[in-house]
Amino acid sequence: MPIKINPVLLVFLLVWLVSWQSVKAAVIDDLYDAKIAVDDQSQREQNNAFSLALKQVLIKVRGNNDLLTNQKIRNAMTKVTPYVRSYSYEKLESQLYLVINFDPQRVENLIRKAGFPVWDKRRPDSLIWLAIKSSDGSDRQIATVNEYSEIYQQLSIRAAQRGILLMFPLWDLDDIQTLSVYDIWGGFSTQIFKASERYAVPSVLSARIYLTGNQSSDVTQNSVMENEKSMTKWSSDWTMIEGGGLLAGQVQGDSPLSIAEGLIDALADQLSLKYAIDLTQIDQADSKVQIVVNNIDSLTYYSQALKSLENMSVVNEATLIKQQGTRATFELDLLGDVEDLTNALNLDSKIRPVVDDFGQPILGLEFFWVK
Repeated sequence: MPIKINPVLLVFLLVWLVSWQSVKAAVIDDLYDAKIAVDDQSQREQNNAFSLALKQVLIKVRGNNDLLTNQKIRNAMTKVTPYVRSYSYEKLESQLYLVINFDPQRVENLIRKAGFPVWDKRRPDSLIWLAIKSSDGSDRQIATVNEYSEIYQQLSIRAAQRGILLMFPLWDLDDIQTLSVYDIWGGFSTQIFKASERYAVPSVLSARIYLTGNQSSDVTQNSVMENEKSMTKWSSDWTMIEGGGLLAGQVQGDSPLSIAEGLIDALADQLSLKYAIDLTQIDQADSKVQIVVNNIDSLTYYSQALKSLENMSVVNEATLIKQQGTRATFELDLLGDVEDLTNALNLDSKIRPVVDDFGQPILGLEFFWVK
C-alpha cells in the first residue's frame, strides 16, 4: 500500500512543479488495440484470443485490474464479439498473431456501467530512476538502460500493457553530476527533483532494487533472467513524485523482471487514481463550467482549441459561447469536476494557464493558446 509522505521540502516541490510551463504527456493511440499470439486460425483459438485481448484493453482503459472481479466485466469477457470492431491475422517470423481493435464507445460504456472510472488517452509521461544491489556482497549500482537492458525492456513491455509511456534518463554528464547512486538508494527528494527537472515530466518514479532472499545468488548485468526460478526473493522500495505530492511503497517478486512489472503496476495504479474519471462521484447539476482561452485569432486556432477540448475524456461537450477579440469563452459540459478538468488541461501542451512571473496561475480558469 502506498504511504503518503509530508516532506519538509514540500514547498520546494510545489515551486518546482508549477515552474514547468509545459509538461510532457503522451496520447496513447492503441488503448483499444491488442495483439495476441495464437497457434492457428480456428474458432477456439480466436475466441480465447478475443477474451484475453478484451481483458488487456479493459485494464489499459480503466488503468487498474480491479475491474476483473466485477460480474458484468466477467460476463462480457465470455461474449466478446459485440465489442470487437475489426480483427486480422499477421505472422511475425514463425509466430501467428491475432490483431484486434475494439470499439471505444462500447468498451467505455461497459467499464462505466460496471461502476469504474475511465482513463483518458492523454496520459502523463513518467521518468524512472533505478538503483540495484544484486547480491549481499555487491556494491549499489545505478541501473542504466545499457547495463540492465532486460529490466528496462520489461518495464517497457509492462508500461505498454498498462497504457502508460515511460522516459528513461540519459545518464549523460548532466545527470551524473546531479544525481548519485546514493541519492536514488536513499530516496533523497531534493536531488531527485533537481535531476528530473530537465526532463519536464509530470510524474517521476525512483526505486532501489535489492535481493532479500538467498544472498549467495548473484545477478549480473544483462543476465537478470538467471536464477529466476531459484529461491531468491527480491524487493524494491519506490518513491513517486506526482501532482505536488509524494507517495512511497514497496513491491516484491522472485526476480528483477517481476520487480519491474510490480513497479509499473504501482505507477499506473497511482496515475489512474488521479486521472481516471469516476462518473459516480459527479454532481450533474454542477457539470458545466466556463473557461477562457486567449490568443485565438483565427478560425483555424478556434477549431484546433475546440477539438483539443472535446478530445478530453472529462469533457462531454464543448461550446463556444463568446468571442471578443482574441479571447474565446467556451462552456464545457463535464464528465467530472473542475479538478479533473484541471488535471486534463495540465497535460495539454497547447492550452496553458495564464501565470505570473513565478509560474502561479493568476486568473482562475483562464488559459492561452500556444501556437
